[in-house]
Amino acid sequence: MRYHHLLVLLLFWLPLASCEKDDASPKEDSEYVPGEVLMGVKETATVPQTFALVNSRSLEILAVSIPMYNSNLPADSSGYVERALNAKPYINDKGWKASVIRNTLTGKLTITVRLMNMTLANQQDWLATVQQLQLQEQPTTTSYQLKVPVGEEKHWVKELQQQSEVRWAELNNIIQIQLH
Repeated sequence: MRYHHLLVLLLFWLPLASCEKDDASPKEDSEYVPGEVLMGVKETATVPQTFALVNSRSLEILAVSIPMYNSNLPADSSGYVERALNAKPYINDKGWKASVIRNTLTGKLTITVRLMNMTLANQQDWLATVQQLQLQEQPTTTSYQLKVPVGEEKHWVKELQQQSEVRWAELNNIIQIQLH
């Protein structure tokens, strides 16, 4: 049994040891996706507040990952909530779907979604859906993929880093991982 644990540890450790440590870290002069910036907001920043922040700068929201909500609707409403959410084209997109589960400790429905292509119309629809389904946003670090003017990516990273709601902002780096 002792050798079995050693073998499992060795099999896990060998692939990791064969990779160079810095291979996955973006370099200062690394490539990045033109016209895109990534941003994470603090737990205290709500989705509506972040929509307002981004909209006030005339930027586009390509994706929002992954806000979490609770619903006060009865637990037997989970099928209804899931169907309502997955009927939204900005949720049911590119293989992503809403997740609705019943929290066994609280009895409440817990919902996670990935919001895609959040135009102003989609933002308004999402905010109305939050009201309709009685969703309460839960504190979590939510990340945003933003579209910015090509060539202004570094400017927007610095600008967004100055905002009190923002935990981090960075270029959407393209990294290459080399396994040895």
